[in-house]
Order: sequence, then structure tokens, then C-alpha cells
Amino acid sequence: MNWIQSAMLGFVGGICGPMPLSVDAHRALLLRFFGIPSEGVMFRLAVHTASLIIMLSFGSLELRRLMRTARQLRTPARRRTSHPSLNNAGTLRLLRFAVVLTILGQLLSGLLAGIGQKLYLLAAALLLSGLLQWFSTRMRTANKDGRHLTAADGFLMGLGFLLGAVPGMSAVGLATAAGSVRGASRSYTLRFAWLLLAISLGTGIVMDILTLVTGGFVFDTASLLRACLGGVSAAAGACLAIFF
Repeated sequence: MNWIQSAMLGFVGGICGPMPLSVDAHRALLLRFFGIPSEGVMFRLAVHTASLIIMLSFGSLELRRLMRTARQLRTPARRRTSHPSLNNAGTLRLLRFAVVLTILGQLLSGLLAGIGQKLYLLAAALLLSGLLQWFSTRMRTANKDGRHLTAADGFLMGLGFLLGAVPGMSAVGLATAAGSVRGASRSYTLRFAWLLLAISLGTGIVMDILTLVTGGFVFDTASLLRACLGGVSAAAGACLAIFF
């Protein structure tokens, strides 16, 4: 893999993550176009790490609010100096039901990676993902947020991330579509999907590190530099996706 290919693969991995696009499908198509069997675990670790840093940077304010609400909920009511946000409390409740499915989806993604090698399966998954997202836009939506959504809604949005383990299926797109079908506002479901994306990226980082450790990692300066280039490109792509 040369420098241009590293930059392109990193950029695609970064920009597709926060958008309703399949990262695995676009990465598989690029690898097929370049004639490369795999980008390597070190490269994937750099892309995951850079994308997570960008997601946490842009969502730092919302994360601090969620953490403050979590602390308030753990404090006995008589000792609270302020009332916890009902919206944030509802978001934390939804996360409890969605986070397990999100982590499971990341764990399954490696087992289902072979689908990306078969173009007809990849095309079918892309078509199905697009149809599901289009269907959600045709339905009437409400302006529900964490105050009005239930555990079932959190489960469905987590299920969207679980389906995102299939190459061609967009985790963020399906999670957003599930929330919209349940009457949540598009902006709320997108922010919630980005929270799940951060959890998924963190799980991917742990898996990449374990793979490197158990696989007998050998230090290679050229591979490390290409991985760094991929990480920088992924960060640029993630920034661009979040802005637009």
C-alpha cells in the first residue's frame, strides 16, 4: 500500500463513519480497486483512534452534560443541588439498552467481513440499507427526544448498529432511521447515533490492540508512517462529515 492509497483509505474511513454510509463497503471497494487484500491491523487502529478523537472532541460538551446528569442521578434526591436534565436522563436510559448491541455489532464485524469480498452480496446490502433509510424519511416524524423515548426505542437504535456489522449496511444510517420511525427528531437520533459510533470505535480500538498483541506485532517504520498518514486523513474526513 503506497502513500496515496493510505491517504484515500484513511479519508474514506473517517468521512463515512459519522455519515449514513457503510464504512466497510466503501473500504472493501477501495481495497478491491487498489488490488490490496487488507489495509492491516495497525492502519485500522490508527483510523479508529483518529476518528474516535474527532468524535469525542466535537461531542465533548454533550458528553460532559451526560456525565453531570449521571452524577446527579447517583446522588440522593435530598442532597441534589439541581434537578437532572430529563432529556439527558432519558438518553442515558436508552444507552443502557443500545450499548450491548453496539459492542456486539463491532465484535461481529470481523466475522462478516467476507461479505465485502462478494460484490453481489455487498450490492444487496447497500441497496437494502438505502431502502430502509429512504423508507424512514417517507414516514411522518415527531420531535421526541430522550424525555419521550422508551427502552424499546433504545433497543431498536442499537439494533441498527448491530445490523451495521454487515458490510454495506450503514450503522449510523440505520440507527438514525430506527429513531425516526419511532418518532424521534432527526437531530436527536443523529446525536444519539454518534454516541453509539464512539462506543463502537472504542470497541474496535480494543480489538485492534488485542489482535496486534496476540498476533506477534513486528515494528515496521514504513507501515507505522503509512498508518499515521491514514489516521490524519481519517481525522480530516471525520471533521468534514460532522460539519456537513
